[in-house]
Amino acid sequence: MKILKIYLGLGLSLAFGYLAVRGVEWSAVLDAFGRVDLGLLALSFLWLGVIFFFRAYRWQKLVEPVQRLPVSVFFSATLIGFMGNNVLPLRAGEILRIYALSRLGPVPLSTSIATGALDRLLDMITVSLFVVLSLPYLTPLAGYAKGSVIFLGGMLALLFGGWWMVRREKVTWLAWLPQRLQSIVQELLDSLQVLRRGALLLQTFVASIAVWVTMVMYYWLLLKVCGYSLPFEAAIVVILFVAVGVALPAAPGFVGVFQYAIVLALSFYAVPKEEALSFSIVAFFAQYIPITFGGLFLLLRSGLSLWPSDLALAKN
Repeated sequence: MKILKIYLGLGLSLAFGYLAVRGVEWSAVLDAFGRVDLGLLALSFLWLGVIFFFRAYRWQKLVEPVQRLPVSVFFSATLIGFMGNNVLPLRAGEILRIYALSRLGPVPLSTSIATGALDRLLDMITVSLFVVLSLPYLTPLAGYAKGSVIFLGGMLALLFGGWWMVRREKVTWLAWLPQRLQSIVQELLDSLQVLRRGALLLQTFVASIAVWVTMVMYYWLLLKVCGYSLPFEAAIVVILFVAVGVALPAAPGFVGVFQYAIVLALSFYAVPKEEALSFSIVAFFAQYIPITFGGLFLLLRSGLSLWPSDLALAKN
C-alpha cells in the first residue's frame, strides 16, 4: 500500500508539473527571473522564521497543560518535520516532527501524537475560516462558498467531539475495545488537557490565526520579490490554492503540485503563465532551501536520525 501511495504521489507530481509547464515560453520564464529583488528575497527568509515561531508557540501551548517546555524545542521539532516533508515520501515529516518532539522534550509519545494531530486540525479550521470570511472579497473563490462552510463545520465538529471526550473522566463508551487499545485511547485523550482550559485554548486559536496571517504576508512579500503589483487578496488566493494542492499525495517537497497550484491561482489575475511559473519556482526554492537546510542542521545538532529505526517509540 505504501509503495502504491509513493507511485501515486510521483504520478500526481509529474501530471501537475506537466500542466504547470505545458505550452510555456522558457525564454519568458528566464526573463521573469531577472526581476527578482534579492534584498526582499533575503527578507523573506527571515520572515519564514516568524511563521515557524508562531507554529512552535501554538504547539507549545497545546502541550503546556501536560508539560512545560521552551518554545525553542517546538521550533526545532516543527522545522525538522517540515524538512522531512521536503525530502521524504508519504508526508513522513509529520511522523518525524512527532518523533523529534518526543526526543527533544522529551515528551511522552501519546502527548506528541495527540497534540500534533490537534495542531494540524487547528490548521484546517483556520484555513477554512479564512476562506469563509474572505469569500466576499475573493471573486475567484466565490464558487467554493458552500463547500468551505461544510468543511469548516466538519472540522469544528471534530474539535467539539474531542472537547466532549476529554472533559469526561473515563472513556467508558470504549469498553468494547481490547484493554490495551482502551489504554492507548485514554492516554491520547489525557494528553489533550488544553481542551479543558478555555483561556489556553483561546491562545492557541490566536496563535493559529497569527500563523496564517503571517503566511499570507509572506506570499504577498514573495509577490513583491518577483515585481508584481497585485492586490493583497491575490496572496490569500495563492496560499489557499497552495494549501489545497499540498494536501494531495505528491513527491517530496510537493514539487509539481505546488507549481501548478500557484499557476492556477495567478491565472485568475491574468498573470501570464510564464511569469506565474517563474513566481512558483522562486516561491518553491525560497521555502525549500532554508527549511531543508535549517531542518537538517537542527536534526544533526540534536543527534536524531532522518529515518530512525525506533519510530514506533512504543517504549516512551
